Amino acid sequence: MLQKFNRDAKILIALNAVGQLFLQFSFFIIPFYLRALGYSMSDMGVFFSLRTFVGALFFLFAGQISLKIGYKKSLLLGAVLGFTGRILQVTALNYYVLLLGFLLVGVNMGIRQPNFSALLSEEVGDELRHHAFSISFGLGTIFNAVGVLLAGFMPNFLENAFGITTQLAYRLVLAFSFLQFLITIPALLIIKDVPVENPKIRWRKELIIKILKFSVPSAIIGLGAGITIPYMQLYFDMRFGVTLAAISGVFFFQQLVMGLGSFILPKLVDRIGPVKTITLFQSSAALLFAVFPSINIFTLAAFFYIIRSILMNIVWPINDSFMLGFFSTEEKATAVGIRRAFSTFMRGVGNYIGGFLFGISLSYPFYTTATLYIIATLTFYFFFAKYNKA
Repeated sequence: MLQKFNRDAKILIALNAVGQLFLQFSFFIIPFYLRALGYSMSDMGVFFSLRTFVGALFFLFAGQISLKIGYKKSLLLGAVLGFTGRILQVTALNYYVLLLGFLLVGVNMGIRQPNFSALLSEEVGDELRHHAFSISFGLGTIFNAVGVLLAGFMPNFLENAFGITTQLAYRLVLAFSFLQFLITIPALLIIKDVPVENPKIRWRKELIIKILKFSVPSAIIGLGAGITIPYMQLYFDMRFGVTLAAISGVFFFQQLVMGLGSFILPKLVDRIGPVKTITLFQSSAALLFAVFPSINIFTLAAFFYIIRSILMNIVWPINDSFMLGFFSTEEKATAVGIRRAFSTFMRGVGNYIGGFLFGISLSYPFYTTATLYIIATLTFYFFFAKYNKA
């Protein structure tokens, strides 16, 4: 299938894979890194919320930025700011330097994601969009799995091989993610931008309603995800007392299976349609999360979490592709950005709520998230069932 894409589309898909390798790598290690630095769960909630809220804010502006300077320069700007933020996270001179690091990483997140989706969509066209997004997601998720596996094993390896402290081991592991930007920035320099014929968006009631219909379900899912997902590594640690390597193994298999499964998902979409596929998978995931707290065996909990994560996340490229079909070239980045802003603002709220709920009970966050997922899925189906084309 890759041979059907042009050179720049292939580069974008490859860059997404590299980005996902180090994104999950850093995502997995940061809670343990912050704990080694002496920060509490409440402190982590502040860091995660800041990153998330700033990302959401720049989701709102991502489309306007690309209309002014283009998709390519927008992606380069985000990468440079993200690299600076990662450097500040690794140095971690004090609390406020860490805050600034999380802020800049959030800016990169907000600028990058909508413009990447819009640029890839333009490069591949309507006929190949579902396949391109699924392949990009699949490869990214497989690399994601490799990243989390490395992050799980590298700290202990560095401690045992070189006799360094746990804190320094985590710091060195996080520094390894510098490679993401050292690869991404040069690669972005060689791709061509896609010109936008109309540099202004014609705002109208119909356009606003379309964006809101996609944004509301995403916002509810974002709230639910924010409550639990950033704390899952620590949950497995506190609930079952298993090793870091064992926890990373859970995330590795989750990402690996999801990545491989995403390659065949377009066939299911062709058979039953995108709306039914998204609804079926996400509602099943919500039900699994509802029973998750009652599981007392680590291997069974890990299995449920892996299946839940696959069902919930494997359909996101289909969701993105489905959405982009409703918007014109100049509207795409802005529409995606606004939807992600809704989701990410609420994820930031969820980060704070999750830190509070986990401080009370290890069960309450999962029941809350499952309920929110069900509401979001039913809302999405209500809005778009008539557009399901198998």
